[in-house]
Amino acid sequence: MMKLILSLTLIWALCSTAAALMCQTCTDLQCSSTTSVTCSSETACISASIDAVLFQNPGQVIFKGCALRSLCPTPGSRTFSVNFGGLRAVASAECCTADNCNSATLPFPADQSTNTLSCLTCDPATSQCTNRLQCSGVEDQCFQASVMSGSTNIAAFGCASRNLCAAAAGLADLPFLQNIGNITSGPACCGTSMCNTVATTNAASDARCIQLGVIHLLLGLLVFSLY
Repeated sequence: MMKLILSLTLIWALCSTAAALMCQTCTDLQCSSTTSVTCSSETACISASIDAVLFQNPGQVIFKGCALRSLCPTPGSRTFSVNFGGLRAVASAECCTADNCNSATLPFPADQSTNTLSCLTCDPATSQCTNRLQCSGVEDQCFQASVMSGSTNIAAFGCASRNLCAAAAGLADLPFLQNIGNITSGPACCGTSMCNTVATTNAASDARCIQLGVIHLLLGLLVFSLY
């Protein structure tokens, strides 16, 4: 009986190892080469080419790796987009479920034209989240969340694509923008113009913290976009 139990345990271990998905991941910041890694709980591989803009300063990033179901619920191509005003990122992504299927490098996203949706966004100079922002491309949702940037909890308001809202809810961070902080509440997304309303902060000390936090968040994206 003991031998049978040991045999079954060994077979289970071998099957579990064989079932683990393997994906390509970048070995350097420019993704000039890749290596294969074994995923843990992730169910898909992803390859993404990301255009990021910080106060009209553009940067491009290539991302490859394992992806949770919230980011890749089904195989296939998709576009993620988020815009916080001075900070914007658009990603062309491809999800797949076979070993090392994400070896290809995708073209960067095409320019996104403005659409009919407008949302509230936060002004880093005043800390007020009452500015109007015109959304673009696949951004069909107004986005609202609290993000921990360093030791400061700040508001993140703007436009987002529906798939990015869904992924952020499952990941507790913003896909492809993990360097700027983790989501501590939300995200709340809604599909009508200016629906992401918030009460303004009147206390000067609180406003100063939010302002510094937003600047910290934007600097985090700048570092990310340059890699």
